[in-house]
Amino acid sequence: MDMHLLLQELREFTDMKKLTPTIVNKLLQRIELHTPEKKYTRKTIKVDIYFTAVRLVSLPNEQEISKMAEQIRSISQSFNRLTP
Repeated sequence: MDMHLLLQELREFTDMKKLTPTIVNKLLQRIELHTPEKKYTRKTIKVDIYFTAVRLVSLPNEQEISKMAEQIRSISQSFNRLTP
């Protein structure tokens, strides 16, 4: 991961008003669309976005976000019990 390159590219687009093909081409290396999957009544498709400077970034899914939120609530409650 080349953070210097990423920050340099991001600084260039800090005040952008419109997402143009030039900006997309500078920030993204490629986008991969996987085979659609049907789960229950929903159809989902996995999308991998490879950024120029950081390559593939994994974003959490809905279940992982819920689990993290619960962990944060639990830690916050424990902390609140410790402070007067």
